[in-house]
Amino acid sequence: MLLHYIFGWLRRFQRAALMGALLWVPVGLAVSDSGASHSERPLLLATIKPLTLIARDVAGDLAEVRQLLPDGASPHEYALRVSDRRLLDRADIVLWVGPVLEPYLNSAVAGMAPGRALTAADLPGIAWPERGGDSAEAGVEQARDEHLWLDPRNARIIARALAQALAKRSPDTAAALSERLRRFEAELDVVEATIQTRLAPLRGTFFASDHDGFGHFANRFGLRSAGYLRDVSGHAAGARSVAALMGRTDVRCLVAEPDSRPERLQRVAAELGARFAVVDALGMSIAPAPVVGGGYAHLLQTVADGFAICLGEPAP
Repeated sequence: MLLHYIFGWLRRFQRAALMGALLWVPVGLAVSDSGASHSERPLLLATIKPLTLIARDVAGDLAEVRQLLPDGASPHEYALRVSDRRLLDRADIVLWVGPVLEPYLNSAVAGMAPGRALTAADLPGIAWPERGGDSAEAGVEQARDEHLWLDPRNARIIARALAQALAKRSPDTAAALSERLRRFEAELDVVEATIQTRLAPLRGTFFASDHDGFGHFANRFGLRSAGYLRDVSGHAAGARSVAALMGRTDVRCLVAEPDSRPERLQRVAAELGARFAVVDALGMSIAPAPVVGGGYAHLLQTVADGFAICLGEPAP
């Protein structure tokens, strides 16, 4: 009797275990399907923070947006890590400025299939500030300023190209991307108009910079560069141009980026008789919102704040 009871109990246990397994399978498959639908979002890899801000504003949750360079890393001097290469291999779209600003990425992009890399500097319609003029050194050819995201006209062009690339990759998101792009441009119109009004009394005012990376912003909003201490690639400017800068008396502001040496630059500003301000052109202090947008507009506004204060914005 005891053995019969034990065997009966074992058979019931086996049937219960089998039923439990059969019931578990669909649940497991449902969870897996949910994860698969999430992973079907294209992986959009932006190299630097300003491009990441634009990408998140446009894509929201319609793509998985990642940033390649850590905040604070210089695109002029960066070296790809093994983990970076893996991320590049996985990315459906790679958004970068271009080979001049980001030479570390040249060979990787050269090996990509056509259409995977979106090069901002090559997009039709990108506005470029004229080189030369007040900050030019005679007889020296100046490199093009690649900090193109500081002109909101260029941000619009990048956003449109990105929305088009994402819609081509995932046609079912085209309508949602179009709406997000419309909101991005509408918000940018308001912010740009506000900055134009705010900086209007300062148009034509001279500033100097530690790094020659504010030409796009100055060109769009009517400010004038008197010179710089480091060129667009981060190398020290020529002795002649630095001497010419230090001999000027019309420079009202010296701006520097967060990775500069503020103590030395404050002394330079004092010699120029100018104010000093740190202006974050890379948006390192801005946390990009993944869905609601507004990250790029915030970056542009913080740059405008820095210039307005440093140049001596008139009291309201």
